[in-house]
Amino acid sequence: MDHAHQARRRARDDAGEPRAAAPLPSEAARARARVRLLALPFSDPPATTAGPLRYSDTMTYALRPASRRLAAATSFLTTLFASAAHAAGPALPGAGTILQQVQPPLAPSPAGTNAPGLEVAPPAPPGALPESPAFRVERIEIAGNTRIDTATLHALVAGAEGQDLMLADLGELGQRIADYYHAHGYPLARAVIPPQTVRDGIVRIDVIEARYGQVVLSNRSRVLDGLLSATLDGLRGGTVVAQAPLDHNLLLLSDIPGTTIHATLKPGATTGTSDLMVDVAPTPFVIGSVAADDDGERYTGRARVSATVNLIDPLHLGDVFSASAMTSGRDMNYGRLAYEALLDGIGTRAGASWSALDYRLGNAFSALDAHGTAQVASLWLKQPLIRSRALDVNAQLQYDHLQLNDDIDASATQTHRHLDTMTASVSGDLRDGWLGGGVNAWNASWMYGHVGFDGATDEEADAALAGTQGTFSKGDVSATRLQALGPRDALYLALTGQWASTNLDASQQLLVGGADTVRAYDANAIGGDSGYLFTAEYRHTFALPWYGQWQAIAFFDGAHVKVDETRYAAGENIANLAGVGVGLNWAGPDRIAVSASLATPLGGRPELAGSTSSVRLWAQVSKGF
Repeated sequence: MDHAHQARRRARDDAGEPRAAAPLPSEAARARARVRLLALPFSDPPATTAGPLRYSDTMTYALRPASRRLAAATSFLTTLFASAAHAAGPALPGAGTILQQVQPPLAPSPAGTNAPGLEVAPPAPPGALPESPAFRVERIEIAGNTRIDTATLHALVAGAEGQDLMLADLGELGQRIADYYHAHGYPLARAVIPPQTVRDGIVRIDVIEARYGQVVLSNRSRVLDGLLSATLDGLRGGTVVAQAPLDHNLLLLSDIPGTTIHATLKPGATTGTSDLMVDVAPTPFVIGSVAADDDGERYTGRARVSATVNLIDPLHLGDVFSASAMTSGRDMNYGRLAYEALLDGIGTRAGASWSALDYRLGNAFSALDAHGTAQVASLWLKQPLIRSRALDVNAQLQYDHLQLNDDIDASATQTHRHLDTMTASVSGDLRDGWLGGGVNAWNASWMYGHVGFDGATDEEADAALAGTQGTFSKGDVSATRLQALGPRDALYLALTGQWASTNLDASQQLLVGGADTVRAYDANAIGGDSGYLFTAEYRHTFALPWYGQWQAIAFFDGAHVKVDETRYAAGENIANLAGVGVGLNWAGPDRIAVSASLATPLGGRPELAGSTSSVRLWAQVSKGF
């Protein structure tokens, strides 16, 4: 599973582009041929070097067992297929890359970085200090503070010592201390001048660090009271009211699917306390979307229709059950079931999913009668590490088991393999005010996995060429920024990179081409073990009287791809792709969204990408419910 691609898509969606389920790039230019000696006679090898066909590493070819001239022919076949693999022309897609195109996000996105509705009812204002004659103040003592040290607070008022002051002047000194508390995350703290007799010029200022009195939960949602109460445990009575933990707990509460949060802080029953009243309202039980796009693989059908249905809190555990499907008709069908639930009051979530894909290649590959299937079972654990108004950091650990089967009936060829992977990732987002404000998002992941072939002949062929069997590891990083340029203009920047320890199975490659990467190239144009992608978009939102929100974009996409981490065949191993284009997005009423982009290649077109259209149009329409 391509977690880096999911992170790129989530980052682009969070940055405001109204695309729904976007496809992944593909295995297309993987350009590895594994020779499986089972089906093609030595006397009649496939004429791939002269024609347009190029084999990807998910398909293998071989001789009938009846032919045992293996030793004499191995060198010839290795050279032949390796040469074919790196020749120009379309690559043979397989289950691994097609699977990457159709995988949806794991679950609905959290509520967002902004805090839920919070009202703060101000305490009764202190009585005005009476007028008084000036008196000598030699020393100011501060009491009641526990969160900020006395030396820091004393430095705020030390300049008034040794002066003649009135009571109103002391009130201003107390406000100076209160303002410092507010600026450092204690919004309800006060500093007061208590009744006292001034002796030897010593004046006392009392700090009242507001503490929680009652925390009252009013739950009208489907989520169990216990889970909601556990999320508020850090705000129990007696705890000092601080902005950071208040935001953290309320944001964790708002992240629970099926909840809408409104909180109120009001003066408590005793001096120095505040009561927190939390109202939790329900959201719809069923949400989902339908979409149509032209983001599909050209050999399994460009036009695709998809649908996703989410059941929110079906077991009252802050859980989500998701069912999604995608089809291009006869040549590609995909389905996925997923379930994720909240485990505790600190935001830990666990989930599982199962998905299945079947495909059949058409167009130029129809004569091969090539088809295949894929199944993926996944388990994951997610934990928010930081949750605040400006910064979020999340960690995730995920296990995937993939069974990938690719068959070519015309040559009685079968390539069946399985992968087991473990991925650890950290992701986050940050909002800032730099140059007018912006939103940053990032993701870093490390995967360790194992590839195994289901047949001995496949193992031998792989060992002779790509050598993907066995353990592998890879790292992925991505970073995006949406920079405000004005009230209606923004600049979007995205950078993604991947590094691999060895040659990868096509299902784990960095894949380029299509609506989510270099838009000037077809889906599945180039794939490689290592490389990077870059995107820059200028966005302008129009102030139009028509329904909905209209946004125009102008963009540049670029990529650098290393096809094989460890070279095993002659030919090109590095590809550079670039493209420019324009697009138009519309977000209308009733959660209807339409997007379209037009792109053209820029600079030289790598031979590994095969034939490329001079202009490529991508379009999508979606409807949420």
